[in-house]
Amino acid sequence: MHGLHPRTGLLLGLMTLTTLFSAQLADAQVQLQYRFAEGQSRRYELKQTLTTSADVSGQVMTNRITQNLLLGAKVQKVQPDGTAVLAKTIERIQMEATQPGVEEPLRYDSNSGQELAGPFGVIANSLAALVQQEILVTMSPRGEVQDVDIPQALLEQFSGGPGLAGMNSPEAIERMLSQGSVVFPDRPLQRNDTWTRELSTELPFGRMNSQIEFTYAGRTKEGFDRIDAVTRISLEPKPNSPFQIEMKTADGEGVYLFDPRHGCILASGLKQTMDMELSAIGQSLKQSVTTEISMRLLNPGQTSSLEKP
Repeated sequence: MHGLHPRTGLLLGLMTLTTLFSAQLADAQVQLQYRFAEGQSRRYELKQTLTTSADVSGQVMTNRITQNLLLGAKVQKVQPDGTAVLAKTIERIQMEATQPGVEEPLRYDSNSGQELAGPFGVIANSLAALVQQEILVTMSPRGEVQDVDIPQALLEQFSGGPGLAGMNSPEAIERMLSQGSVVFPDRPLQRNDTWTRELSTELPFGRMNSQIEFTYAGRTKEGFDRIDAVTRISLEPKPNSPFQIEMKTADGEGVYLFDPRHGCILASGLKQTMDMELSAIGQSLKQSVTTEISMRLLNPGQTSSLEKP
């Protein structure tokens, strides 16, 4: 197959985004930690694209959903050990969805106040309920989330059913808000040191398990730390499910750029691909799902692409 290797593509994307990858990485022992100060505010732009391709009777049908989120985080309190309470907010959401055989994509902007019908509307309208909702997250200097406090009205909204596009728990909402971040180990690192993190997500058809292996790749000439990530995914089918899913291949790669001077992620890029075969009532369907996530820190006063006309 011609084209860029996924990791190469991610690195090139981050080069375009930050123009910081021209230098070689230096060997040094470092302790990576987030740093917080009361009253500190940061804004991030997060883009996620989900591309689904299915082979239906020899015909490949592709759908794509793109979400652009403008995220804000303000430090409310910092404890003596560096643990902080952050007020996280989704300031704005823009979505676009393509459909097979339909030339014009569906579009949604939370600033428009519109409500959409159909499956796309369920996702868009549910996410809209999160906009401008202040969610308090307690985070350690390593990036571990110790507590998530969601407004009671929002909890009641998704507690009665699937709602909120599958985000039926505080943990699920925090995972969405924390995409593009990384939890650091509690030890100094030198180049090529690795650590792992395991995540589990309950889905209607089973449990999806992810193991992420992080590698500290060193510090650039400009003083930024690069962390590479490789993800391995497995699926535990739910017993007595009306349909079965077999995971053929599932892996992902990612790159994070950390600013140690300000104690925050500067940019990140992630790509994950899953090839599956679904079986039900004697029929089978081959499906490929590719998720791409990129995040960048906005400088004070910088305009997000979501805010541009």
